[in-house]
Amino acid sequence: METLFCWFAIVLLVTCAVLEFTRWRVIGTWLLVLFPAVLCIAVLLDLAHGVPKLGQAGNNTDLRALPFLLGFLALAVLGALRANWRWLFWLTWIVSALFCSIAVYLTFFWHVFS
Repeated sequence: METLFCWFAIVLLVTCAVLEFTRWRVIGTWLLVLFPAVLCIAVLLDLAHGVPKLGQAGNNTDLRALPFLLGFLALAVLGALRANWRWLFWLTWIVSALFCSIAVYLTFFWHVFS
């Protein structure tokens, strides 16, 4: 599942960057909203399972990360609503690329038990 998410994120970020330089810039800004939305949904689903399945430490981590992800989602939606503000798109894209790079590192390069 993590591998699928990483490939989805990579393809999404590249597509949004390419669309930014075409006449379909608005579509690219709205596609960029998908990334923080998926992250927020994943954290909310994680929290919905509760402490018995996730553990207290994982639950606390998700609770601390949720406000930042909701702020990131708000930034992405604001960037999509203001498609003429290119700097806001690129700010959102850079934050998305940072989260994507962390996910790729954790999925493909960080092997705890090997």
